[in-house]
Amino acid sequence: MLTFTIFICFFIFVLSLICSKYNIFSPSVITSGIWLIIMILNIIIPNNLYPLSSNFLIPINIWISLFCFFSLLIQSLTFSSGSSIQPSQFARNLFYYISLLTFPFLLFKAYEIIQLGSVSNWMGQLRIVATGGSKLIDQQETSPFYIIIWLVSYLIELYYFSEKNKKRVYVLFLMYFAYALISMSKTNFLSLFLSTVLILYFKNIFKIKHIFIFLIALFVFFQGFQSFRSQGKNIPNQTTKFVTLYLLSSPVAFEKITDNSTQQWGENTFRTFYAIKYKLGFSDIKPVDQILPFIYIPISTNTYTILYPFFIDFGIAGVIFFSIFFGLLLGFIFKKSQESSIIFIIIYSFILPQIVMQFAGEMIITNLSLNLKRILIVMLPFIITKYNLFSKNQNKVLG
Repeated sequence: MLTFTIFICFFIFVLSLICSKYNIFSPSVITSGIWLIIMILNIIIPNNLYPLSSNFLIPINIWISLFCFFSLLIQSLTFSSGSSIQPSQFARNLFYYISLLTFPFLLFKAYEIIQLGSVSNWMGQLRIVATGGSKLIDQQETSPFYIIIWLVSYLIELYYFSEKNKKRVYVLFLMYFAYALISMSKTNFLSLFLSTVLILYFKNIFKIKHIFIFLIALFVFFQGFQSFRSQGKNIPNQTTKFVTLYLLSSPVAFEKITDNSTQQWGENTFRTFYAIKYKLGFSDIKPVDQILPFIYIPISTNTYTILYPFFIDFGIAGVIFFSIFFGLLLGFIFKKSQESSIIFIIIYSFILPQIVMQFAGEMIITNLSLNLKRILIVMLPFIITKYNLFSKNQNKVLG
């Protein structure tokens, strides 16, 4: 059945490329392409993982087929272009200077974490806190609200890149890079790099060949980064183990979960709503832990692919419903971004890493509160401009 899945992925990948006019950032191209690569690597990379069976292959075939079909369907439709508001110079200045003023807070937090000193390696100490391994510092404190402002400001300035604002672009890039380094998170690095590449691609600065070079460089960077996080230990067959752990283990782990096995209705899929009710005192039911339990397959992992919350909460019916829902939603956002709507381009740049990381886990709806904050902050510069907030002369735009 694995061969059949590879055929399905390849067929949908080619079809998606043609229908998306060879835009490799189309949600259907990414989804079918990612799973095509995963399935092929599962065959050609030597590993000691349990073999994939229909327990995973049937749900993933359903996901890929329905997601891509409805994504391409919504992309084929025509929508009104809407308003083309550009962020004013005042709004851009406001976000930039807020970013600069909040940067010392990150440095102070990093110093505080390193001073805990529970391990000898400072990178290891930062990683322990970022993954919730320290009881002395709340995990949420390692991803403060102002970080979103930095990234929004960076992406807006990058979109309008010119000689006048290039210093801003470099400063904001380095600030977010510092945050990704301090958080010891490959996901944060991926968000920064993929968002950058997407905007450069939409601006016709990056071509396909640049993206392939970037992907190779990114893979090498992540391997080096993983080595630093491991305190520089020399691990035999490091590349094979890296691919096995981060790319191949999640589908195998998925096969060990049971459908419709949660205690509360939709407790994983709708974790955000359970968390809000619990925090406001309307419920005594604690939300499920965002860090999922580890299992052995026979290596240790706690990632279960994008299908996990839907399947464990609602079974195959959940996979069907949410593949259609996300296909329509992401197809619509991508369609609007293709129309050069800067708001949708930035929103899609936020979502892009979460689409790419679907082989590891679901990061869109389970991180709903974070994504809503991002959308709100993305919209703020445009709201400030549209309603002339704080200033009457905001029509001049840099770059």
